[in-house]
Amino acid sequence: MEHKCLISIIVPVYNVESYLERCVNSIINQTYHNLEIILVDDGSPDGSGDLCDKLAKNDDRITVYHKKNGGLSDARNYGVQNANGEYITFIDSDDFVAKDYIEHLYSMIQEFNADIAAALYYRTSGDEFTGSMNKALPKISVLDGKEACYKLLQGEEYYGPLVIACAKLIRSNIVKENPFPVGKKHEDEATSAKFLTNANKVALSNREIYAYYQNENSITHTKGSIKNEDAIWSIHHRAEYLESLGEYKLSQKAYEFLFDYLARDSVFNHRRCDSDIERLLKGKKLTLRWEIYKALHKVSLRLYRTVRRF
Repeated sequence: MEHKCLISIIVPVYNVESYLERCVNSIINQTYHNLEIILVDDGSPDGSGDLCDKLAKNDDRITVYHKKNGGLSDARNYGVQNANGEYITFIDSDDFVAKDYIEHLYSMIQEFNADIAAALYYRTSGDEFTGSMNKALPKISVLDGKEACYKLLQGEEYYGPLVIACAKLIRSNIVKENPFPVGKKHEDEATSAKFLTNANKVALSNREIYAYYQNENSITHTKGSIKNEDAIWSIHHRAEYLESLGEYKLSQKAYEFLFDYLARDSVFNHRRCDSDIERLLKGKKLTLRWEIYKALHKVSLRLYRTVRRF
């Protein structure tokens, strides 16, 4: 494969001194060499910023930016603003990737003339790469952008690989025109539909080429600090965005996704109530299934458990 195309890899860095070198080593040892590696130190209070500078001395493809802490979305956006590659990929600083991560994604871009190439991730608490294939998915699926967005909204096996920003290679203009929402968690859910609907073609591989490390203290994996309100905001934002495009079928599916989320949240976490759901979904003409859900919800949230079995 020719390595003429410059590809930008953006790595937000925060409190990952113990994991950063593993991440960067998996990047600099890629089989694809024409890379711009952007490390964004997001005001990390540990030694991560100094380690970034040290690693940059060993590879002239690495550029380091130090900035005031602004969160994951802000760090990603900062990297995007300074990216020069034709395509962009995001790798979180405590994760790591297969040696042919870029080559595999870029080969799909070339073969199928795609704007986005995506693959699978797997969760790990180890240091060795052990990714395999998910036989529940086709070896490669090629979809237009709207089809890919609909697959995402259907959930199930396509949701994970299509919703996350990582484990993707995305044409840079698409990323630059659709920044992540600053100050929000669940930022991928607010942004992924924008990436997909702006793509001509999306190629999805069933290979697990991204190792998602389970580190609860990192910039991306602080599960305890994720507010449920941010998840609701992101899912609602996605539905509103698709509605603004005039994409009725997609926005209908997105609002159903939102309703399902709100109803589950009400039942299992005892957080929401009828007024919250009515406020967010007021005036939406959706499917008969959704109308039945809504009617049952007014009778009793507990009935939702039964309805979901059908």
